[in-house]
Amino acid sequence: MMKHSLKQMPQVGIHPKRVLSPSEQKSQATTAAAAAIINDETAKWESKTARLKALRLAKEAEQQAELGSGPTAAVKTKAKTARTAKAK
Repeated sequence: MMKHSLKQMPQVGIHPKRVLSPSEQKSQATTAAAAAIINDETAKWESKTARLKALRLAKEAEQQAELGSGPTAAVKTKAKTARTAKAK
């Protein structure tokens, strides 16, 4: 029976890492760069949206406080009237 060192023993279920061709390496680098740009833009967009939402909610709360402390607390709305069909 032969004795093998760990380097000589094939490991079951483990495949050697595939070597990428130069075009595949370039494609992979481009994909990674594009993903980084997209993730950065998405983070900026979400940050801006959250900031604008907070400002909008603060403004609405301020307007509600002004309306609530005014002489009339109820907001009057124009009543909709039913249209009648004209007879020919």
